[in-house]
Amino acid sequence: MAATVTESGGVKVVTEVIPQTDPRAAQLDSTAPHPSSAQVKGFRKAQPKALGAIQIISGFTQISFGIALMITESSAPALTVASGVYFWIGLLSVSSGSVLVETERRESIRLVKVCYIISGLVILATLTAVIIHSLEISQDVPWCSIHEGGKVTPLNCSQYVYILNHGINSIFILLCFLELCTAITALVYGHKVLKQQDYTQMLL
Repeated sequence: MAATVTESGGVKVVTEVIPQTDPRAAQLDSTAPHPSSAQVKGFRKAQPKALGAIQIISGFTQISFGIALMITESSAPALTVASGVYFWIGLLSVSSGSVLVETERRESIRLVKVCYIISGLVILATLTAVIIHSLEISQDVPWCSIHEGGKVTPLNCSQYVYILNHGINSIFILLCFLELCTAITALVYGHKVLKQQDYTQMLL
């Protein structure tokens, strides 16, 4: 073992080189923080458990409303019901939220990578859902007309029907923006962690 002593500003620094065969080397390796562990802790600054809880609640809300609207609009489904937007955006949000919550429990860089990928999918899905809800607002309410013999006969629907239809779609547009914000937050922090991991691997 070689030891060197240096003095700087009245402080003596003793540097000792320990060979790999020394038992103390294994002890130092076990106590040193793993790079991936430090990176996952950096990802946890985004509060993935809170983000995941928001996405899970939002996802189940989408699915629940999708089931209710599918039953009530079975005779004349609207654009959102016909496209199944409530179900695929809901399932995607629940999946993304579950992985985010899991990263709070386990220090795994693979989970961060999965969060990064799913967050990107959630962003694309929510933007698509916003477009679908906006299109439905701009269209006539489907159950306010009768299709017979290729002709469309409008019915005298109350103004409250339009208010209800447009209100529901507006609420889900806001809900999509909430999911979009949580997904962007997870994507940004995940990108930083993965970029840092690539840099660490280059140094190693």
